[in-house]
Amino acid sequence: MAVLAKSNSALGNYFRHSSGGTQSAVLALPLLLFYGAGITLVPEARNGVDLISSALSRLMAHAANPTAIYVSFYGGLALADVGLFLWLRRQNRLNPQWLLPLLAECLLYAFVTGMLSSMATRSLLGLATDTRDARHFGLIAGLIVSAGAGLHEELFFRLGGIGVVGRLWLGRDWQKPSLRLVALVCVSSVIFSLAHYLGEPFAVTSFVFRAVSGMLFAALFLTRGFAVAAWTHALYDAWVIVVLGK
Repeated sequence: MAVLAKSNSALGNYFRHSSGGTQSAVLALPLLLFYGAGITLVPEARNGVDLISSALSRLMAHAANPTAIYVSFYGGLALADVGLFLWLRRQNRLNPQWLLPLLAECLLYAFVTGMLSSMATRSLLGLATDTRDARHFGLIAGLIVSAGAGLHEELFFRLGGIGVVGRLWLGRDWQKPSLRLVALVCVSSVIFSLAHYLGEPFAVTSFVFRAVSGMLFAALFLTRGFAVAAWTHALYDAWVIVVLGK
């Protein structure tokens, strides 16, 4: 009984603290570091809304030693991540043992996201959606693409498009359920879906599928925080690109 109580307490602590902003920064940074290192090896894996490495590339273009700038930037982020982790660890607000529950939780959400998005598309259009990515990547390149999509698309469309815009438009209580928040989620999800067609032909079925997926990612962002939304998005894309894309 004591072991069960301790286990329940640890799990409760995970759900209570893992959605916090600083905790999300620590938990999501591995995606950025993996992606940042990966696009040096596979440049074509760069995400379309990756504003970070785009700005970094512009800075490096005028530098005498661009490699040092790149390494310093991502190395500095890694050191900051370690420092933030140690600070949160001392306050009992972050535990390295959360990694497995995080991955398990996000794997479940990734499966549910794909299932519900497919069901919604069939219900609305009467058509099944082929979720496979038209591009073909190897294992490593596919994982880099997935990490970039999970991180940068959640940064841009959820953290920016809902978090920042919501705070500016709706005020301090922007996360409180309201019609305006629902409208913001719908608009950001439609824009999220449309953004995919900057590099591919438009298709109604995939548009609806992606818009619904965007709404589900938004729900995760609002209820479970940025890191859970980013990891869920990355794991879902890894399944579609690496497994189904073969």
